[in-house]
Amino acid sequence: DMETATLFSCGFANHIPTGALLLVSDQPMTPDGVKTDKSDNLVTKNYVEEHVEIGIASLRMIIDAKKTVKHLKFDW
Repeated sequence: DMETATLFSCGFANHIPTGALLLVSDQPMTPDGVKTDKSDNLVTKNYVEEHVEIGIASLRMIIDAKKTVKHLKFDW
């Protein structure tokens, strides 16, 4: 994901701790997996609520200092 790569590159270059949670809803490596307007609307209808709930639960885990997040640490 190019946007995530940009986020991490900027964070790394500026010594800013950076994290991301990717929720993938398409399969671009298969002919019928490429996202179209129709499939995007279907995915949004069926999964957006679940994706938001996963994101909120992930933030709560970080706030509560639960150790399920993997970290790469760099000594600059």
